Amino acid sequence: MPAEGSSPPVTASDTLLTRTYVGLLAAQFLAAFNDQAIHASSMFFAINTQTLTESQAISLMPILFYAPWALFCTLAGFLADRFSKRNSLVAWKIAEVAITGIALFGFWLGTEGGSPSTGTWVVLSTVFLMGTHSAFFVPAKYGVMPEILPPHLLSRGNGLLESLSFLAVILGTVSGGVMSFVFLRRETNIGVVLLGLAIIGAIASMLIRKMPAANPHLKFPPYLYAPLWKNLKIMLTSRPLSFAVIGIAFFTFIVAFMRATVYMFGESQVPRWDELKTSAVVGTVALGVGLGSPLAGWLSGKKVELGLIPLGAAGMIAGCVMAAFSLNYLPGFVACTILIGTCTGFYLVPLFTLLQHRAPKTSKGDIVASSNFVNVTGAIAASVLFAGLVAAAKATGFLPLVKVKEGIATGRLEEKQLSHGRPVYLRIGDREIGWRKHADENLLNHLFGEKSTIIPPEIELSRNVAIGDEVIVDYHTLNDVEHFSVRGIQERSHPHYDAQKLPQFLFGGAGLMTFGVLLILMWRVRDLPRRSRSLLRGLFGRKYVISDGHHIPGDLPTILLMPLVDPGLRDMIFSEVDRTVMLFEAAGNNFAVQLEQELIRGRVPAVPADVPLPAINGFPVVTIVRVLVEGHHVRFV
Repeated sequence: MPAEGSSPPVTASDTLLTRTYVGLLAAQFLAAFNDQAIHASSMFFAINTQTLTESQAISLMPILFYAPWALFCTLAGFLADRFSKRNSLVAWKIAEVAITGIALFGFWLGTEGGSPSTGTWVVLSTVFLMGTHSAFFVPAKYGVMPEILPPHLLSRGNGLLESLSFLAVILGTVSGGVMSFVFLRRETNIGVVLLGLAIIGAIASMLIRKMPAANPHLKFPPYLYAPLWKNLKIMLTSRPLSFAVIGIAFFTFIVAFMRATVYMFGESQVPRWDELKTSAVVGTVALGVGLGSPLAGWLSGKKVELGLIPLGAAGMIAGCVMAAFSLNYLPGFVACTILIGTCTGFYLVPLFTLLQHRAPKTSKGDIVASSNFVNVTGAIAASVLFAGLVAAAKATGFLPLVKVKEGIATGRLEEKQLSHGRPVYLRIGDREIGWRKHADENLLNHLFGEKSTIIPPEIELSRNVAIGDEVIVDYHTLNDVEHFSVRGIQERSHPHYDAQKLPQFLFGGAGLMTFGVLLILMWRVRDLPRRSRSLLRGLFGRKYVISDGHHIPGDLPTILLMPLVDPGLRDMIFSEVDRTVMLFEAAGNNFAVQLEQELIRGRVPAVPADVPLPAINGFPVVTIVRVLVEGHHVRFV
């Protein structure tokens, strides 16, 4: 009996419609929305105030957001296991209220407060703070799932959780761009919206029922990062965990890489995409994940369905390749990004479910936090690789230099007009560059496409130039569109590159990298293709109810005793095991040696039930799991 006044422990429910699960969904949905809305609106705010250039802002955002995942991974894991995960979730939702309050102050300071540069850096600091929020919130969020849901509901629960997470990513990304567009120079309104949503999310988190700590006697590590190395060793020596961690880290890598590619694609367009269009296209990938995740949960049924991973990876590869050839046709390109996202949901849900299911019960939060450290490595590697590829393309001449006419005009900058942070009209002495009326376009005309047949010129104005300064004007054309670069009298002209063809190769490269990771995963679990075939056959063939798969250990030496069944049912039974299963159809010569070799490799031998098991000397203890087939019901005992 619990002590008087204490809360009884939460037991996993047999339904998803519980107060705790609904509260968790609402809290994490609003957290993910605010993450991305702050991410996007901060980036555009920095560009619009000319505190950062487009390339600087695009490169800085993932660093600010993901750095806390690496810095605080062990502390986040310790807190998630040492204290109630419910308390951690509520505490960080309250912290989110404070963070959005700081963002509101930064937006006000950068607009009404009259300090655009200082205000921008205050807002940018909240990207780091929201990254810190995620670093602590995510281990508790994923770690709590096995505590509130039984194993047979984990896949469906994760499917819905991921679907809503990525729906929030879509809405947050797009809303960040839309609000930056609508509330230009009135960005304080963005802060008010974010603060209101954070308060609602904090209230929703309190619906989660109280629960005990997973490991209340856990001591704080004497060396802060010692648990990280221990957890990395656990994850890399456990076949199911290493499989999950590698797959999830690549997901983080490819999302960061593709996001930067889409931003670059928008910036390389002639004319350039504005923040509204760019955010909408970036959000279509998350839309696909939002569609694919619940479908993946449904297809998984009551188990961890690893057969979805090759199907998802194959779809991601096809989507990347088709996107590379659809860049000049926007509807086709958007369809490809949605396909990539949908297949990513197939790829991601079983990996997260496997990580939660196989992580030790007393350190699930710690394992998820350490996995986040690996994810950060993937995200940083993506940023470094992206920047390196762009630099290499420029250095090798793959991106052609554009011929620039320097100094076509000089004079004093008398007037400038901006549209959404970008100059659209300048008056230099008696010379006018750009269109006055373009700066005053009506928002509805912009959104619904009432466009002039004449494309306005692109104008680049140095951040070091102010009204009244002497300037030099450089000029070039690209795709018959005029480009004017205006710099200070003491500044040097910088080279201009035609980057329009690079995104095609970046998308093709993303498909190639996905294929490489699929090969690595197939090396870790050799029968992944067989699992996919079994999954597809099961959708249209005879239906079986398979239960008690939790009796099969994730790492311990294990042998399956199998009755004689048809190949289709046999493959379905094998797909319940999250390690490679090797079938022995009969006991031949050196049977004991062969069994021992498979166990050493970490595989699960499947032996006919009527074959007597020999003595195995290499392992003092081997788990024997018997498979019982009773009509349409299959059990593991």
